Amino acid sequence: MDKLFNKSWFIKLASIVIAVLLFLMVNIENQQMNQAGGIPGVTEGERVLEEVPLNIYYDEERFVLTDAPETVQVFLRGPQNVLTYSQVTQTQQEVFIDLRGREAGVHYERIQHSGFPNDVRVSIVPLTVDVTLQERMTSSVPVEVNLENEEDLAEGYMTGEPETEPSTVDITAAEGVLDQIAGASVNVDVSGREETFTESVEVVVYDSSGNALEAETNPPAVDVTVPITSPNKEVPLRIGRTGDPPEGTAISSITLEPPAVQVFGPVTELNELSVIDLEDVDLSELDGDTSYETTVPVPEGMEQVEPEEVTVNVDTTGEEEREYSGFPVTVTGVASGLDVEFPALVNGEIDLQIQAGQSVLDRVSRSDFEAVLDLTDYGAGAYNVPLEIRGPQDVRFPQQGMEVSVVLLNGEALNEPETEDTGDNDVQTNDTNDTNETNEASSENIDEEPAEESQENEDSEEE
Repeated sequence: MDKLFNKSWFIKLASIVIAVLLFLMVNIENQQMNQAGGIPGVTEGERVLEEVPLNIYYDEERFVLTDAPETVQVFLRGPQNVLTYSQVTQTQQEVFIDLRGREAGVHYERIQHSGFPNDVRVSIVPLTVDVTLQERMTSSVPVEVNLENEEDLAEGYMTGEPETEPSTVDITAAEGVLDQIAGASVNVDVSGREETFTESVEVVVYDSSGNALEAETNPPAVDVTVPITSPNKEVPLRIGRTGDPPEGTAISSITLEPPAVQVFGPVTELNELSVIDLEDVDLSELDGDTSYETTVPVPEGMEQVEPEEVTVNVDTTGEEEREYSGFPVTVTGVASGLDVEFPALVNGEIDLQIQAGQSVLDRVSRSDFEAVLDLTDYGAGAYNVPLEIRGPQDVRFPQQGMEVSVVLLNGEALNEPETEDTGDNDVQTNDTNDTNETNEASSENIDEEPAEESQENEDSEEE
């Protein structure tokens, strides 16, 4: 062996063999690297894309897509530098199924892809899917409004009838889905609201069990207006009268349209409000039946009234007369210790005359009226006191204010022996229950006059 190494030709041959081996080794390594990535020094890698949207193309004017997966899983393998580059161009990448030109039915399709680098191997899971196309149909339905949390409104506040714009929506879906639709609604939260508001709310389509359904609505949202009213209550109206109607004219009725209004305001003040008075009707200016508008005043502390105006209807008729004979005169305000006598009245009674329209006369009776003499602040003595006649509205009293002769006597003047009580001069009084002896005792303290003269004096006073 040592002899060979001493030979020059052997050394040259060995050098050639070693050089060839080195060349072969380098060449094989380069081929392996070229197969791995095409670029020396680059390693191979893998990426997994989760929940990649699956695009499905079809004739959307004719069909509705049902029963198709929304996402798939994508595996990418290739040189690491290419995988890194694919992240930059990810927006250009997609996985899809093309059903354009296909008819309604179930289609078993292979998922395709595009936009990925050429040096990357793409695997999609699942590789094929079932896709169903159904005929597109449209139905118009009204929109219902569901108000939520009404119990959280401030005290006394209430919601009115909500309105939607538009009031209906067009629902587009497959025929099978349309058959399940029970209606369309919007949900509106009113908690904390104190005034009317409008907001846009998404429309929800639901089935007979109240479950939401997937369906396209046009428009997808509607404007909902919810009236919010402050505390309020209905309050009756009252209208008074001034003056007297022209001679021969009687009031048949005075009515209000409407007879009550809605008043809005704080709860405390509303609870204390019982009636609203309108401006009085001037009866002296009437010329037959009359109708006119009058403004309803807003009570102090209130916000508003609805309606703001009401109609006053005054119906007139011809005047008729009625007389109640033997009508008792009631005495009030008699001072303690005084007794009352009516020198010009028989039994303390008058023939009460009333005038009114026939419809009023038909609904009144004797008990609806009262003839009163107010003797408050009167001492003992003789007086002519104006008579006050009280009764229902729309009745005229010709004797209103006529003077009645009254004698007030101290009780001491009646302490003489009693004479026989004839009962001719009984008088009603609100201030004494012992009136059976008043007129008899009084007659003993007044100069007696013949009956004829007394009657003449009575006639003279009435004149």
